[in-house]
Amino acid sequence: MSVSNSINVGIVGLGWPGERHAEALNASPLGVVYAACDLNAERLKAFADAFAPKRTFANFDEMLLDSELDAIVIGLPNALHYPFSLKALQAGKHVLCEKPPTMNAGQMRTLHEEARNRGLIYYFGRQMRFSPGMQAAKRVIVERRLGEIYFAETMWVRSRGTPTGLDGWFTDRSKAGGGAMIDLGVHAIDAAWYLMGTPQPRAVSAQTYQKFPQLVESKVFDVEDNAYGMIRFESGATLLFKVCWSANLTDDIPLSPKRGRSLLSTTVYGPKGSLRVTDVFNIDRSTCPSAVALFEDKGGELVRSEIPAQDLRGDPLRAHEFAEQDKNFLRCIRGEESAVNSSSQAVQLMEVLDAIYRSSQLGKEVLIS
Repeated sequence: MSVSNSINVGIVGLGWPGERHAEALNASPLGVVYAACDLNAERLKAFADAFAPKRTFANFDEMLLDSELDAIVIGLPNALHYPFSLKALQAGKHVLCEKPPTMNAGQMRTLHEEARNRGLIYYFGRQMRFSPGMQAAKRVIVERRLGEIYFAETMWVRSRGTPTGLDGWFTDRSKAGGGAMIDLGVHAIDAAWYLMGTPQPRAVSAQTYQKFPQLVESKVFDVEDNAYGMIRFESGATLLFKVCWSANLTDDIPLSPKRGRSLLSTTVYGPKGSLRVTDVFNIDRSTCPSAVALFEDKGGELVRSEIPAQDLRGDPLRAHEFAEQDKNFLRCIRGEESAVNSSSQAVQLMEVLDAIYRSSQLGKEVLIS
């Protein structure tokens, strides 16, 4: 592949994430939707009609045999992330995989080593790092307007928002790897961790709960619907988190048309100031109003100001996030940029999630080596 050529990307799993990646690739001169793969013939045809890939497949192994294919985007259920990523890397393809990158840290370490040994890019999907609100907040932090961040708190909470997915896989641990923590918590924790500068995690103390299985019809419900805890970092900073699919929430959590009350909010604290990024989702997930509030000490007085986010020129936020994320992935492949969502960070993130579940099971703090 020459630097002047577009990168041929194949997408496996053609649901909502797969469609967003296809839109992002079509909006960029760096890559093209070259191939698509899905077991569902109806979904595959609809995707082909919408995005016109050069080739379509019902078998992933057959798709990997195509020598013109440079990279794979994986948008499958959680349990398939690791085996499909590993196959793609072993076939010499770069990989962008939706969150969570794997079911556990051991699997993610294997992918990290496989990609490194083969000189390939492994990139985990966390498009919210590229939202206008997050990027505006990051600029303020880089400008040292907060000083050294010593504490953060993050939440993604819903009052009635337990997902089920096809055949109820979201609430089946063998297929999902966990519940609210691995679904929403990975976003909430990563948002704070990213703004804090991704310090090395040191220890976790957490508790998970299953309190609202009666709210959904599912054949299997053996995962948590609530999780709460604290993460300590080598830098001395700490992070508090709370995550829930379902809870009896108070009226300070705004109403969402689809998920009852719902809020994703992250606040980071420094000696010079603190900063809060708040996202409220709409019913079709196409837009997500983002507010960034900065609280600064000015001459001994605490002053609040709103930080303007990037002008999207009317583009839906989700399209913007995926476009910027996928652009970084493609530029990594071309050797033009470093990965914002790197495989080494994916390992650390999965180590944190493993420690959260282990801490809850043991009833004590768990160290991360």
